Amino acid sequence: MRKNSNLTFHDLYKTNNDDKFDIISGLLNKNQKRISPKYFYDEVGSSLFDKITNLKDYYPTKKEIEILEDQNKEFFKILPASSSVIEFGSGSNKKIKRFLKALNNPYEYIPIDISRNFLLKNARKFAKDFPKLKVKAICADFDQTHELSKIIDNDKSKIGFFPGSTIGNYIPGEAKKLLKKFSKVLEKDNFLVVGVDLKKNIKLIEKAYNDSTGLTAKFNKNILNGINKICGPIFEENNFSHKAFFNNEKSRIEMHLVSKKNQTINICEKKINFKVGETIHTENSYKYSTESFTKLVESSGYKIIKVLKDKKSFFAVFFLKVKYS
Repeated sequence: MRKNSNLTFHDLYKTNNDDKFDIISGLLNKNQKRISPKYFYDEVGSSLFDKITNLKDYYPTKKEIEILEDQNKEFFKILPASSSVIEFGSGSNKKIKRFLKALNNPYEYIPIDISRNFLLKNARKFAKDFPKLKVKAICADFDQTHELSKIIDNDKSKIGFFPGSTIGNYIPGEAKKLLKKFSKVLEKDNFLVVGVDLKKNIKLIEKAYNDSTGLTAKFNKNILNGINKICGPIFEENNFSHKAFFNNEKSRIEMHLVSKKNQTINICEKKINFKVGETIHTENSYKYSTESFTKLVESSGYKIIKVLKDKKSFFAVFFLKVKYS
């Protein structure tokens, strides 16, 4: 643990054999090679994604901020005062600053992220900008619920914050498991505020993930550099190209890396062959209706308190209360 004025930093995340096993298992999948999107978010990936959120065609961030700014009185009214605010996957500070300002005298801010350097950089800046607020930054994986609970434990009400429609990166079954992990950290009768990208025109959705600047392509390919840091120098990112499309049947954007040639990689004494045109599935982004997301959270142990939408109903913010943990 490191301490600096109103900031404390807890480093719980360790790259280990579980990560290697997870990566190898995904790449050996006979139906579809895949890599978990959590490996996007090294320092470079986090910085690239932050830039993506500023692009003209990337609407989710703009619409979520619109809700935070235009309907901030609802946050003040619904959520408890003097609470510990826990941000799951902290990223940049642009949303959380607006969120905290909408609350009634928050007690402390607890950002959780696996990107150590990016987290620490943003936490330091945040602690400087909010000198009267306790900031407790935790570098950890969401699976580390027991360790997280020990650090977060206090007598204050808890408000979880999970913006950006990150919940859409998980297939519904995994999203349900994740929400249950959050409930263990938050505990019964506390709150979770979740950003959700809603169903809309497919062309508009696809455009957000295929920007003309090439930033999203760069972000997608950077996951290979993240894998190289864990497993050794096995991938050449220039041997793959970016592909993103909307899968209408599953109501999700899919991001893939397409092999440009026949190639073989060696990873932890395993040989993995790629044919030209074969893909690695790197990310999903599910688009929900209000009804389908309601069904998901209610089956995960939460009660819906309120749903806010932007003016065009592109995006929604759900206020949830933990029924059981």
